[in-house]
Amino acid sequence: MPASIDAERLRIDKVVEALKESPEPHLLTGDLYKQTLRDGRRVIDCRGEEVDDVTAHRDLRAVETTAAILDAQFAPESRDILTFTGEDGGRRGIGWQVPTTRDHLLAKKAGTEFITKRTMGVYGRPVDYGAMMALGFLSTIDRIQAENPAFAQNVRDFVALSADHNLLSTDLIADPQSDKNIPRNERPSQLRIVDESPDGIVLNGAKVAGSMGALGHFFTLSTTLGPGLGPDAAIWAAIPVNSPGVALLLREPTANMHSARPDHPLDHAGEEMDQIIMFDNVFLPREYVFSAHNLELLTLYYESCAFSLWSVMTRLAFRADIFAGVAQVITEILGTDKLPGVQNAVADVTLYAQTLKAYALATIHESVEWNGVQVPNPDLVTAGRLYSIENYPRITYQIQDLCGQALIARWPEKVWDHPEFGPRMDQYFPGTGVTAREKNTFFNFVFDLLCGAHAGRVALFENVNATPPAFVKGLVYSKTDRSSAARLVRDYVGIA
Repeated sequence: MPASIDAERLRIDKVVEALKESPEPHLLTGDLYKQTLRDGRRVIDCRGEEVDDVTAHRDLRAVETTAAILDAQFAPESRDILTFTGEDGGRRGIGWQVPTTRDHLLAKKAGTEFITKRTMGVYGRPVDYGAMMALGFLSTIDRIQAENPAFAQNVRDFVALSADHNLLSTDLIADPQSDKNIPRNERPSQLRIVDESPDGIVLNGAKVAGSMGALGHFFTLSTTLGPGLGPDAAIWAAIPVNSPGVALLLREPTANMHSARPDHPLDHAGEEMDQIIMFDNVFLPREYVFSAHNLELLTLYYESCAFSLWSVMTRLAFRADIFAGVAQVITEILGTDKLPGVQNAVADVTLYAQTLKAYALATIHESVEWNGVQVPNPDLVTAGRLYSIENYPRITYQIQDLCGQALIARWPEKVWDHPEFGPRMDQYFPGTGVTAREKNTFFNFVFDLLCGAHAGRVALFENVNATPPAFVKGLVYSKTDRSSAARLVRDYVGIA
């Protein structure tokens, strides 16, 4: 990383200012993080209104959840989980540590576990995830180096810049769904380079999703290769969210985040918002360009996304563990935990969790080295990812089924507070070892986790997050090497 940077040109001047107030020079507190988001970014809410301050908007309550995670970087009980010590002795966010050993991967896994348990795993783009695409670029640096050594250096510098400034990033991959009769490069929405100079490139078009983008600092852009894509749309880059000409149009929220907490214990904490991101002649400094016009490099989607896909699978492994805990508590509160059929259902949920735990560990134990970077074994990541999403609907249904009427027989706090009916509700609905109100609050949580509109959005997201099941199954077939096993069989039988 250069000794000095032009923070204003790089669009991180608010971050640099905030870090001057931090007790750690490379870590943001929750309040300082919120301060960095007041940086001139343009966000439009689902009512068509400009958002003056994303940290105070009713639909962006997740900023508090993110801020709490960043505060945990300073807490004695969690700082060693969420941060690492750099060569200069300064602490930095664990996501941005370049893994050169398997112990580094285990440390990242521990960070994912902490954040998943804090958020119940409903954030697909949590704090530690933001580094994953950039680390994927770093692991394929030889191919970028072959295209342009300056681009390769840009990747290295961006990883260092992000670590030094505790930057939060999210992926930008998906294009807006559009008429497929129109060639891809002729679609008005196709994000493309429309001008360039020695100082940088200019972008027009759009992308969708970019989950948590309104509350992050950067998008890491990776174009997917497909029929009809032209060289001007082949881009790997990092894009500041506050770039002039970038506009984020938020979708409608799904979480009941403004209800009383007992009514919606999970939704109350907010949700990660998706959006369409529009680019209107957006200038991107050359320092943030990692590849341009190189269609051949886009064939490395499997390799460049290795860390992203691993992070997704690992988070789902810890989420599955939460599911197993939920299933157990359901049966204890309902007093059904001794029934053989119920035990079998809980065993199925537990098996899902244990299998994903095994995948999470195996991907590290069988990691591979690419360009000096320890990469979680891509073949095992792909298999684990497929297992997680194919079984997700079955497992969530089994947990719902364990609840019986409890997911329907729920009432808001105001009903329980009714002077005439509240006391009778207390008598009618107690659980095993818990009061009726406690039981009601617990099943409100289960509803938020598995049944509500927010849960539906999360389930849809998990299904297509970083490629849908059919594509992942194709990767299992095309990328997993079966040649040694096939040769063994042929040799044993005695055929060519």
